Amino acid sequence: SRHALMRVGLDGILGFLALAFPLHLLAVTIAAAALGALAWCRGRRPAAALFAVTAAMSAAMALWPALALWQRARELAVPLSLGDYLAAALQPNIGGPDPARSVTYGAAPDGSALRLDVWPAPAAGRLHPAFVRIHGGGWIAGRRGELGAWDGWLNKLGYDVFDIDYRLGPPERWRNQVGDVKCALGWVAAHAGEYGIDPARISTIGYSAGAQLAMLAAFSTGDPGLPPSCDVPPVTVKLVVNLYGPTELTRGYDESGSRAYTQERLRQYLGGRPARYPERYRNASPLSHIGPRTPPTITLLGASDRIITADQATLLDAALARAGVVHATYLLPATDHAFDLDWGGFATQIARAEIGRFLRRND
Repeated sequence: SRHALMRVGLDGILGFLALAFPLHLLAVTIAAAALGALAWCRGRRPAAALFAVTAAMSAAMALWPALALWQRARELAVPLSLGDYLAAALQPNIGGPDPARSVTYGAAPDGSALRLDVWPAPAAGRLHPAFVRIHGGGWIAGRRGELGAWDGWLNKLGYDVFDIDYRLGPPERWRNQVGDVKCALGWVAAHAGEYGIDPARISTIGYSAGAQLAMLAAFSTGDPGLPPSCDVPPVTVKLVVNLYGPTELTRGYDESGSRAYTQERLRQYLGGRPARYPERYRNASPLSHIGPRTPPTITLLGASDRIITADQATLLDAALARAGVVHATYLLPATDHAFDLDWGGFATQIARAEIGRFLRRND
């Protein structure tokens, strides 16, 4: 997420921060109002007017996203907590690798270790489910443990979490990366007895590029063209959580709201443009692998996402419906990419509530 922000320009960064942390802007409103009142008292009418405009604009920018999400939460019967919002206000959901939790799940052809961090759920008296979690970063950046509050949250729901690294480009590694995810799935299944995991209840969750890999690995189980990168049997994934991931990469290349950023990353991921490698774009698109055996899938995407357009979610929703796959899709108003950087934000609260409901119904 932070790598994406570095490439979309100052206006994109400011827009993202305004949507990710809207109520924080009320601090600007209060400061501008106080300075405006002081300027008025001292007879500085132009300065007072400028501060008044600033206060009004920052208040609108703060309240519009919050109210839009509050209304959406009411429609979904999701209770929102202002206390949770304020508690997380100064603690962005960043995260990173935790060496104390790290183990090796495989080895790349060059001999480098593929690592994951193990987040075990509280001890239970019976076999419990697990998630393999895949980070984003446009296929060329990122690391395990980012946006790591999801690991502890899933632990509280009774899931072990295996938060993985995978090989990053360049060079193009589109088969390697999904192969590494499948290698990690196979490793978790092979160690199910050690961790008390039910091998029939291993799921994937990812965000952004990691969500594309989470879907692609789950939807293409057993595909000889997309094999695991290590010697493991195929693992049938129980369900998939897709946090703002791309699903149809050719359209994603052409239609992203941050086209320069997205096109550069896709060219590095797949080796070139769609016109040169149409089969690669098709094979790497989760949408191309949907069928009756596709696992239940939940998708959450910001309606104002600057990188992944809303049609990436609606196309997936329609394809899953045609295949008769259990699924749920949520477009969150006034919400941008990487909204879960604000762990207490209203969009993240809605996402947690709907993911929790989906897991209870389908796992």
